[in-house]
Amino acid sequence: MAIKLSDLFGSMDEAFNNPKLEEMFNKTKDVAENMSKKSAERLEISRKKVELLDAKAKLAKLYEKFGKLNYAKYIGDEISEDEIKDCANAIADNKEKIELYTVEIEKAKAEFNESMANMAKKTKEAFSTDFNTKPEAEAEAVEVVEAKDVEIKDSDE
Repeated sequence: MAIKLSDLFGSMDEAFNNPKLEEMFNKTKDVAENMSKKSAERLEISRKKVELLDAKAKLAKLYEKFGKLNYAKYIGDEISEDEIKDCANAIADNKEKIELYTVEIEKAKAEFNESMANMAKKTKEAFSTDFNTKPEAEAEAVEVVEAKDVEIKDSDE
């Protein structure tokens, strides 16, 4: 007696037209779209980090220039006070820029991490309802095991 696959599982049309499967596809699509948005946010954070590095490099050059001007003045070269003052002002402006970039990066990272945590929680809840599981119960059942010192012996002994 031969059993057909369609007798066991039904037709493929029924499987693909299953509302649960459609809902799963939609949820998966939503997760993929959210991940794409999060990637763009992470890229923006990286761009800000590059701007911060550029500002720090410029600050180092300004410090070098400031030092050269002051040394030249010290050894008796003719250096105008305005040139030294302009360099000092540029250093102050650049330091403010660096502080601003640092604050922006920290804020963006905090927002990104918070939104990722929220997205992960919502995704877990959305998918766990399909399988009739309780995310809280799973979290309570997790046991944290700490690593302990382990002595490794050769197999020859």
